[in-house]
Amino acid sequence: MIDLKYVMAYAETIDGPLGPTTGSPLGERICWRVTTATLQGLRIDATLAMPGTHWIRIGADGNRRPDLRAQLITNDGELILFRYDLALIRSSERFLAALATGGETAFDEHYMRIAPQFEVGAGRYTWLAESLFLGRGRLTGPNAIEYELYRVR
Repeated sequence: MIDLKYVMAYAETIDGPLGPTTGSPLGERICWRVTTATLQGLRIDATLAMPGTHWIRIGADGNRRPDLRAQLITNDGELILFRYDLALIRSSERFLAALATGGETAFDEHYMRIAPQFEVGAGRYTWLAESLFLGRGRLTGPNAIEYELYRVR
């Protein structure tokens, strides 16, 4: 049986959008700049080191497929490269309303899932690169997102 254990939270604010790439043969994308981000849990405390990128492809079905790249620095100076492109947001009426007004949503009000990956140097954070993670997300305010990240055991 697969077991999931909550290990950390990822939160970000974004600025934008830039786009969309209307007419692209790869699908329409909207681009955002990640302006703040944190990754916090019992074994990690990191903040955004430099602006990241958050691209979102919106399908003809209305589903959003995020693609994020962010560079974080831990409180002890280690670089963490954080990314996800295996992600899906199925919009609900509540999600779209909160998106339009800058409101908050609860985790169970829509389907917002990611499978993040990490790149780290040797040392105390190798567990990030040697594990699989799944996350569920929610909107936390204007241009703000939060994910609970679970380690697959």
